[in-house]
Amino acid sequence: MEKIKVLIVGSGVAGAVRHLPFFQKNPQVSLVGMCDPDLERARRVAAENGIPGAYASLEEGLQQTGARMVSICTPPQTHKDLAIYAFEHGADVLLEKPFAVTLEEARQIVAVQKRTGRKLSVVHQNKFMAGILRMTEIVQRGDAGRVLHVGLTWMTNGDHDRMVLDPHFWCHKIPGGRWAESLPHQLYIAYALVGEMRLLSVAARKTGTKWPWMSADEVDVVLESRDGYVNIRMSANPEEIKRRINILHGTKASYMFSYKTAFVLAERPNARISIDLMRRWLAARLAPQPKAETPPSPHEHVINQFIDYVLHDGPNPTSPEEALHVEELNEQFGAEFERVIRKPARG
Repeated sequence: MEKIKVLIVGSGVAGAVRHLPFFQKNPQVSLVGMCDPDLERARRVAAENGIPGAYASLEEGLQQTGARMVSICTPPQTHKDLAIYAFEHGADVLLEKPFAVTLEEARQIVAVQKRTGRKLSVVHQNKFMAGILRMTEIVQRGDAGRVLHVGLTWMTNGDHDRMVLDPHFWCHKIPGGRWAESLPHQLYIAYALVGEMRLLSVAARKTGTKWPWMSADEVDVVLESRDGYVNIRMSANPEEIKRRINILHGTKASYMFSYKTAFVLAERPNARISIDLMRRWLAARLAPQPKAETPPSPHEHVINQFIDYVLHDGPNPTSPEEALHVEELNEQFGAEFERVIRKPARG
């Protein structure tokens, strides 16, 4: 069977580091080119990785290679035109998040995708982290009962965050700034746990003088789900480089979870439950274990599943419906963030 040809559009971190290795590793596809307006960078990445072609545009790349799969790893301001061009020229599209700059652009992308019959997936990779998968399974089995509250925490040390530090990074030009770049990750994790949501409120404040190009370094978002509420807390001020500790409360049980793990919580007078869980956890840790294979990274999982979706009609890692809902909420967040941050302080 002839391998399907793939082009990566964008030779920055997302394209060259997070997508390229996994397309190259998959035996069902052939990575035939890097596309970037910065042609020298595209040529350098292609040469360093043994990729035969480098092109200044998607148009040139498709014309020269006849690729039928396109991975778009460029800023969201470019997504609509690139995705639509790819669809109209016979290619399926894997699109990095954020989906688009506006909900209207996202809807235009989906409309052309449906008209052309091509396949589309958006990179919502962190829902495939081990702890998120474990928490999703717990909810789907009904172990938590009805989900009353989900609290998601996404905190980054701004002094070590490349997007915070670079005043020219594309995220600072969209409503909501750095936070609108990150929020889709939390929204699609929440979507996996509770389904569709409605934005209720946004709180944002600037606590210091660092990063003057950022209008807020502390953000809190509240959403309503069918059975309860979702709270998303974001900050650029922790001392650790990253902090992503989350909690879920259901009618049957409460859980703490992160990208790596998920476990049930117990309070007195049910402390015996905690002790029993600790004993079982220690027994599992101390027992001899066969060496397990390293699970795929979230990006590898998404890319492999996307290839399977295109070639074998496997499950879509992220449906257009999910991507549109996340984009709608993120757009509402951006507008409310800008309104709140410009509201005169009481005093």
